[in-house]
Amino acid sequence: MVKTGALYGVERKEIGLKFLPQPDSLEFTLPDTHHVLITNEGSELTLRVLAQLKAEGHKVVVLNLPTVNNPITEHAVNLSENSDTAVQNAIQLIRSKYGKTGSFIHLHPHFEFQNGNFTQHFQAEKGLVKSLFFLAKHLQADLNELGEKQRANFLTVTRMDGKLGQGKRGNVSVIGGGITGLVKCLNLEWSPVFCRALDIQPELSVDKIASQVLAELHDVNVGIVEVAVDENGRKTTCVKPVNVLENQKIKTTISNDAVFLVSGGARGVTATCVIEMAKTFQCKFILLGRSSFDFEVPTFAKNESDEAALKRLIMNDLKERGEKPSLQVVKSIFKDIIAKKEIDDTISQIKKHGGQVAYLKGDVTNLGSFKSELDKVTATFGVVTGIIHGAGRLADKYIQDKSESDFENVLSVKLDGLLSLLGAVHLDQLDHLVLFSSVAGFYGNVGQTDYAIANEILSKAAHLFKTNHPKTHVSAINWGAWDSGMVTGELKAQFEAAGVTLVNSEGGAAMLVNEFNTDYAKQPQVIIGGTLPTAVSHIGDLQTHRIKRHLKLENNPFLMHHVIQGNAVLPVVNAVGWMAQTCERLYPDFAVFKVENTKLFKGIVFDGKEKENYVIELKELEKNARQIVFETTVLSEGGKLPTYHYRAKVILVNKNEMPEAPKFSHQTSENYQATDGAILYEDGSLFHDKYFQGIEQILDCTENKIVLSCKGPEVPLSEQGQFPVQSVNTFFADIQYQGMVVWVQKYKDGAKSLPLQTDSAILYKNIPFGKQLLVNVTIKEATDFKMVAECTVYDEEGTVYMQTNGATVTVSKQLVW
Repeated sequence: MVKTGALYGVERKEIGLKFLPQPDSLEFTLPDTHHVLITNEGSELTLRVLAQLKAEGHKVVVLNLPTVNNPITEHAVNLSENSDTAVQNAIQLIRSKYGKTGSFIHLHPHFEFQNGNFTQHFQAEKGLVKSLFFLAKHLQADLNELGEKQRANFLTVTRMDGKLGQGKRGNVSVIGGGITGLVKCLNLEWSPVFCRALDIQPELSVDKIASQVLAELHDVNVGIVEVAVDENGRKTTCVKPVNVLENQKIKTTISNDAVFLVSGGARGVTATCVIEMAKTFQCKFILLGRSSFDFEVPTFAKNESDEAALKRLIMNDLKERGEKPSLQVVKSIFKDIIAKKEIDDTISQIKKHGGQVAYLKGDVTNLGSFKSELDKVTATFGVVTGIIHGAGRLADKYIQDKSESDFENVLSVKLDGLLSLLGAVHLDQLDHLVLFSSVAGFYGNVGQTDYAIANEILSKAAHLFKTNHPKTHVSAINWGAWDSGMVTGELKAQFEAAGVTLVNSEGGAAMLVNEFNTDYAKQPQVIIGGTLPTAVSHIGDLQTHRIKRHLKLENNPFLMHHVIQGNAVLPVVNAVGWMAQTCERLYPDFAVFKVENTKLFKGIVFDGKEKENYVIELKELEKNARQIVFETTVLSEGGKLPTYHYRAKVILVNKNEMPEAPKFSHQTSENYQATDGAILYEDGSLFHDKYFQGIEQILDCTENKIVLSCKGPEVPLSEQGQFPVQSVNTFFADIQYQGMVVWVQKYKDGAKSLPLQTDSAILYKNIPFGKQLLVNVTIKEATDFKMVAECTVYDEEGTVYMQTNGATVTVSKQLVW
């Protein structure tokens, strides 16, 4: 039996893509002092994007990339080379001639390699990614300054496969795949700036790609950072937790004859993992590292581990030998001793557990530095059957403080290191390829733009390698932060303060072993461990936002489950969710807490006469770090005057300060026999179809109340269309109004009802699909024309999920479904 990380509280998550609707469009214009800057990648796409930006009224400046053969000359500047200095000079020239940059769009060339030469475009593409990196550095001030006052944008466009590198194409150059890591980090460092990475299928028409670029530029949803668009629609990345059972026995092809070449494997996190592998598989390891190994640890240092004490002993030893103990020399000797002791311990542990091991000193970025020694070892051990690329390097700084050496050094260890390792082995004999990537790439992390780029390239490379070498078990492990290794004590404290769970060493090593399970052989990318701190919204001054939505029945399949008199009708609860959740999209670290004074003016009925273009106006009334209050209105334009449809006051609360949910209890009438709720959808009492059929039982029904047992049916994300559930489960919210309809029919002589308005709704907890919940509807007023109730949604333990006050429905005997 192999113990798995579940025993130690370490999570495993699979990575995929999930549906996104086409974005709503936030109206914005740049000040006269600012322009949109776009990079020219040399194809027709640049010209089409340029034309569409100008058609919107933007001033546009073009930056011709160094690789462009036919540069644009009008309102344009040429980038002479891919360097920090060249980029700085270009931005200074642009600022002096055309003013400040208010929005930036990077159009990345599409690279495909031929004849299996996957490194064909590496150097050219790496140069462009480097240029983008320093463009971000030198645009940081202008974009953040404008973002403090209004919308400012940083948008990148790649054309890998329209699936963010997950599309199983075998000829796509992956270096551009690192751009998503840059953008996700900038999203965290630049809270005032809208940051978006778009990957779009290259076969789509140039006009469609250009239109999508403009649509992403105007997207109101700042909580989505990376988007994939292909012929099947729009998606973003998602994660799915996987249950890893305690003491689960794994199926693996690893035998004790397996030979693993491991970079960074003699020390730190990778060494911890290798030792656990030795315990489990008793196989062979060739450890590659930069540290010297061919010397003995001095006697005085063998039993001393305290840093200060060991440095004093080193100073004394130098003095006894008549040498001057300079600080630099002491540090160097200390570093060598610590490295040697750690390597010795790793080798000892591997041998103790039945493994065989050899250590090679070499630079993983330079194949020539270790290839000859590797050949000598493999002559004894046998051919390399597995690679673990665990080496890494950090240079944590904000983007504006990054240097060329930071970029080159951090990327080289991951990228050049991978190329060296692959070049050192026979790929057709490689059974396992494990790449140590990081959640810093998947989620982004402050100060780690270069590290995130490097790790995103590794993850994309894993997908590519698996596509081209399907028999190799490939795994890019996006590790969460460990409680050891490169995570310093200061950084560990920051993570813990932010609620980030660190990977403990025992659990992380066990999960690495578990990853060799053949059940995971078709999953080239996985997250092991926790997330990282999320973005913090920029609060700023009070603003009014206008957001356009092109609303069509065909884009919202769920509406066919809410049909009245033969026509699909937008439920009022979905309209309220539209308003409330649009507020959330502007401030994603806030959640809807309360909706007040909801009013229906003119519903939206899809009878062939409906309008398709709608506007949400969001007027901020109050805003601080804890709470944001909006007046929200849905309207349509096109006549002499706008038509108003819905209005509500929406209150968002910071997710870290949501009030605790209260408790609720009810007493069922002694003589009431619970009845089946499903019959209500069959006998005509309710018109709702599958996605809105949530009443399972009527537990109680009197003149004063009705109590329901409910479960919201699962609604596929693609079926939710332009109204996806965020914090407000609008489908379940409709169910409580159904309870009011049932009560009216029973106590008002079969009259029918529809929602009219609501005084307030408070959301204490998200309501998931498929969860059994209770709904208590207490009648406050009932006339021949309307009924008013108080509705409470709660679970079996009495925890309240939602409290609705002043819920009002019409009462009419003339109304028919």
